Amino acid sequence: MTQPNAHELLEIARATLLEQLLPALPGELRYPALMIANAMAIAARENRLGAQAEDQEQARLAALVDDAPSTLPDLRRQLARAIRQGSHDAPQTRRTLVETLRQITVARLAISNPKALP
Repeated sequence: MTQPNAHELLEIARATLLEQLLPALPGELRYPALMIANAMAIAARENRLGAQAEDQEQARLAALVDDAPSTLPDLRRQLARAIRQGSHDAPQTRRTLVETLRQITVARLAISNPKALP
């Protein structure tokens, strides 16, 4: 049998916190415990989905910039510069940009706040 990985450990710890510890906590500690549980859920999703989301973002942003830098932060900076310079103002280019940014946002939201997704 294999050991649980990081996101599975976080999910197990979160379930234990919510199911066993939270009911026994006094009222003033319930909110901080729920915040901890929420942070654990985000960390588990980040561990499970984060690398894939970043790889997809990097590929999507590279398709939007002329001289694709090698790192995601460089791609973000280059795209921001291109937007400021008006490189994506043409209607078709703007539609592609908006759709790309929408896809990136949805992928990041699936990690940070999946309840906000339609």
